[in-house]
Amino acid sequence: MTATCLFAHYDPVPTIAPQTQHLLRQIVECGYRVHVALSGHDDALLDVAKRMFPGLPITFHLRPNAGLDFGAWQDLIAKGVTEGATEILLANDSVFGPLTPLPPLVRRMRARNTDVWGMVASRAVVDHIQSWFIAFSAESFAHPAVRRIFEQPFADMTKEEIVLHGELGLGLALKAAGLRVQAAWEPKRGLAKLLATNPMHTDWRAVLKSGRVPFIKTELLRDNPSGIPDTQDWRKLIPDPAFFNPAWIDAYLASHPPRPGVRHATWRGRLVQAVAAEDRWSSLARFAAASLRTRS
Repeated sequence: MTATCLFAHYDPVPTIAPQTQHLLRQIVECGYRVHVALSGHDDALLDVAKRMFPGLPITFHLRPNAGLDFGAWQDLIAKGVTEGATEILLANDSVFGPLTPLPPLVRRMRARNTDVWGMVASRAVVDHIQSWFIAFSAESFAHPAVRRIFEQPFADMTKEEIVLHGELGLGLALKAAGLRVQAAWEPKRGLAKLLATNPMHTDWRAVLKSGRVPFIKTELLRDNPSGIPDTQDWRKLIPDPAFFNPAWIDAYLASHPPRPGVRHATWRGRLVQAVAAEDRWSSLARFAAASLRTRS
């Protein structure tokens, strides 16, 4: 098998953070040759990046910061890096993890022999696999419905348009193509679709405790736009600090303050998130406790 990973990297700080270095090494451990799109940086970061991974099959590509992740993957595809690959993984640096070794999880998903698999399924708006980690067989990646997704002008789109035409569009394309799709973690409650929640926010505890998706979304800890209570408890859910160092998260959050202009959920929105969560009663209890702390 020839497996290739297309990895989208963007950081306003000109570095590759320790948690991202860890993720790249774990992807290599799964048998992937990795092509990293370094968006919005220059040769200085390229030189540093090359020295970080001596002897590993990781290649770096500079590109303008346009089109977000789908634009980065599109540029790598245009360079021909997927030619001859029997499996193509799309991934990015928007998560902390893996908190446990990645190879056993990847082997388990590969053994299902599906056309497309990923880490987390979402029911928000349309059924889709969250694009921060999604793998395709060569045949599924070459399907015309999938190819059309990556022929769109992502560099000319807003973030909202990229989500709509990229991630959500890909979900519709996979369904229209009749491809077999599975995720390591899927929401079970119908409210997840009705209320269009993001499981990596609403259900971040359930996702981690499942043992199937050892990742935390960076946005959850940095911005917490959904207003999920007690996200500061993330340290309690890291199973092996020797494998994934909690100091990496502390350092990232210290150097990357919450983004300005992020819209946060209202009191009603936070209640909806708690009701929709897989562990509804625990989430409602945390919501109530957080509300009491706010009022006191």
